[in-house]
Amino acid sequence: MKKGFTMIELIFVIVILGILAAVAIPRLAATRDDAEVSKAVTNATTLLSDVGAYYTSQGKFASNISTMTNVQTFGSGHTVTMNVAGEGCVQFALTEANSNVPAYFTVTDVTGATKNACKQVQASRAIKDLKSAEFKYTIQNSSGVTTEQTQAGVAVSGINVVF
Repeated sequence: MKKGFTMIELIFVIVILGILAAVAIPRLAATRDDAEVSKAVTNATTLLSDVGAYYTSQGKFASNISTMTNVQTFGSGHTVTMNVAGEGCVQFALTEANSNVPAYFTVTDVTGATKNACKQVQASRAIKDLKSAEFKYTIQNSSGVTTEQTQAGVAVSGINVVF
């Protein structure tokens, strides 16, 4: 008599493997999305930090944000987009300092995001804080009177910024 598995035993093994796969695959996909979200939040703060460090070391901004950071961005000039999971997700716009206002970034969502990882990045606490950030700075008029002003955005240069 030959030893082996019966057809019913093989079917039970296949059913059990199918159930395990049905449970495990969505959890693996969610883990990948969580990693994308963490990476994007870290890249956003690194981008802002790199541009500030570039300004501090060079005394001016480059004509293109990608020159001032190693964070991968898309676009040129002082407005770039950061992709998450291959989709444009968050936009960073740098406004250079003028005689009254220090340089600052504004952070906005790219509309029309369809991928879950991008939606999670846009809803993350760190990105929400960047989007709603404000800073205070001082200006002095010709009479020597100093006043404090508020500007929406994330301050880049520290001249006249109130900490």
